[in-house]
Amino acid sequence: MNCWLMMKGTVDLACRIKAAVTALSKRHADGALPIEDFDIQLEDQSGNKVHFSETDRLAIMTGLMLHTSGKRFIRKQMFTEALEALTMGEEAFSLCNPKSIELVDNIPILKIDMVWCYFMLRDIAWITVAGLHLKNAREGLERAHGKDSSRFRLLQAGRTSELALYLRLELLEGVVAYHSGQFDKSRKFLASAQEKFFQLQVPDEALSLVTGMGFGEGDAKRTLRMSNQDIQSAVNFLVVEREKREQKREDDIRRRNEIMQQKRYGVTPLKKAVDLQRLTEVVSIGFEKELAAEALRKNENDTQKALDDLTNPEANTALQRNI
Repeated sequence: MNCWLMMKGTVDLACRIKAAVTALSKRHADGALPIEDFDIQLEDQSGNKVHFSETDRLAIMTGLMLHTSGKRFIRKQMFTEALEALTMGEEAFSLCNPKSIELVDNIPILKIDMVWCYFMLRDIAWITVAGLHLKNAREGLERAHGKDSSRFRLLQAGRTSELALYLRLELLEGVVAYHSGQFDKSRKFLASAQEKFFQLQVPDEALSLVTGMGFGEGDAKRTLRMSNQDIQSAVNFLVVEREKREQKREDDIRRRNEIMQQKRYGVTPLKKAVDLQRLTEVVSIGFEKELAAEALRKNENDTQKALDDLTNPEANTALQRNI
């Protein structure tokens, strides 16, 4: 009976993850647009975009969405619901090729969030599983950030934005070690967490100076912590961050407009979207945009075949009838 229940639970979980993937795949143009058109992207610690196979990308995006949902529940102190979403997110990430995601820290952070839920639910039955999650999280962070965060600090120009993350990790490691009877190890973890806690305190004067320059209190605190209370460094970081946000907003608007264009042009016989880069190339030769899009759509984005149709009077007339 227990085996049957476990199997049923696994199947239910897989079905729910599949449903999430299906819903996500229909987010743009009813699933007709290529996977590259999804607007969730991962970066490694260098800020470089990480490229994946379509299968891995879809699983990762599903994991990220479920992780976001879990964090939302955590903020609402709905820890049972958060744990359910995070567990599904972990399962979604497990469908990826491990090599594809070993240098990003999303999965270790998800595992820390899961253990935080165990902690807040005060469920001692999870102690062994929690310890394993924390071990995997530390190993994952070490791969992503480098030993003792060396790679992360080099890339972040000496900033310590990972400090709060390691504070949470060590606090939870201390709790797990204590309940496992490893009291010396627990004291070591908790002492290290306390040291990081004091490092993260922000003086009111520094906070007032940064907020006085027009930045929000939350952003000011975060960047002052990252920069070890260096006001100039914090302000410089916030300025660059604001510029990046604005650039991303413009990129998102442009991409949404492109997606709307692709939806308007329809899909090829093989259900692919019209390639906008090839469309631009054909239009630059002198053909009308709608007509060029129809030629590419009809010919599976084959530029040469599209040009053949556009320059053939009979085929051109047929294209015009279709638009």
